Amino acid sequence: MKLYEDEYATRMVDLPGDIHGATRLTMDGSDFPNIYINDWLSPMGRKRAFDHEMNHLEHDDFYNDKPIAEIEK
Repeated sequence: MKLYEDEYATRMVDLPGDIHGATRLTMDGSDFPNIYINDWLSPMGRKRAFDHEMNHLEHDDFYNDKPIAEIEK
């Protein structure tokens, strides 16, 4: 699934040091993704974190029954 820029929101936030990024779907039923990137990361780190979160979205990781440890491999 390919997402376009108007189909998700990216937010730079202060996350705990070991968390580079996270994604959360809205709770209103639209499943609009909000991608949170740790703002302490370098520009390259931010890109890697964003790409990682987009990979989860593109592979529908929110809609499968795999354990999170397997998804994060």
